[in-house]
Amino acid sequence: MDDLDIFDELDPLAEFWPPRFPPLLTGRQVAAGIDPMPTAIARMRADGDPAEVLYTPDRDRLRLAITLAPEVDRLSALQMGHALMLALGDAIGALAPPEVGVQYRWPTTILVNGGACGRLRLALADGAEDAVPGWMVVGLDLWLTPRGEHEPGDRPEDTALYDEGTGSIPLARLLESTSRHFLSWLHRWDIDGFAPLRDAWSARQEAGGATLDDRGRRVASDAAGQSESLEAAAETIA
Repeated sequence: MDDLDIFDELDPLAEFWPPRFPPLLTGRQVAAGIDPMPTAIARMRADGDPAEVLYTPDRDRLRLAITLAPEVDRLSALQMGHALMLALGDAIGALAPPEVGVQYRWPTTILVNGGACGRLRLALADGAEDAVPGWMVVGLDLWLTPRGEHEPGDRPEDTALYDEGTGSIPLARLLESTSRHFLSWLHRWDIDGFAPLRDAWSARQEAGGATLDDRGRRVASDAAGQSESLEAAAETIA
C-alpha cells in the first residue's frame, strides 16, 4: 500500500473534521507540520488562557498540547501527565479493535502492542517542588501511520497505530475522545486523589516496569537510589 492510500484512509480532514471538544476545553488548531508544544508554552508564558487544546491537522501523527493553570504543588501537578497517558489509552481502547493493547514505559513512552508508538510531553513554569507552578502544558505525540520509508516490521521496537490493525481511526475522533477521557481522569483525581491514577497507570505498564509512590515518582530500585518524578522528562523550550 502506498502513502497516498494510507493518507486517504486516515485523512483527518474528512467528514469528522474539525474535532469537537467538551465544553470545558477550547480547541485551537495550529498549522500542519507545526509542533503545538512550543506554541502552547509561549502562550502560557504570555499569560495565555488555560484549558486550551492546541492540535495539528497532520495526517501521519496525533500531536496536541493542553494548557493548564495548576492550583496544587509541583509534584501533584505532574500527575496530570499520568492522567493524559491514561486518557489516550482509554481513547484508543474505545476506538480500536480489542486486540490492540496500550501500555506505558516509564517515564513517558506509550506502547501499542509492545512497540513504541508515541510519548507524553510536558512543561511547567520554574519553581520549587512545594510551590504551585504558574502554568503547565501536557501534550502527546503519537504516530498514526508508518514513519518515513519504513515498512511494518522493519523496526519491531517502533510502531504506529496503522501498523497495529486499528483501521482508519479519524484523527478528530481520537482528539475528541482523548480530551473527554482526560477531563474524566482529572475529575477522578480531584475527588479521589492520585491513587486511582497510579493504580490504573501501573496496571497498564510493561512487564517489569516502574513502581510509583503516592506522589507519582518512580521508586528507586535500591536503597541508595533516589526517586524520580516526571519532571525529569519535562521540556525546556527557549
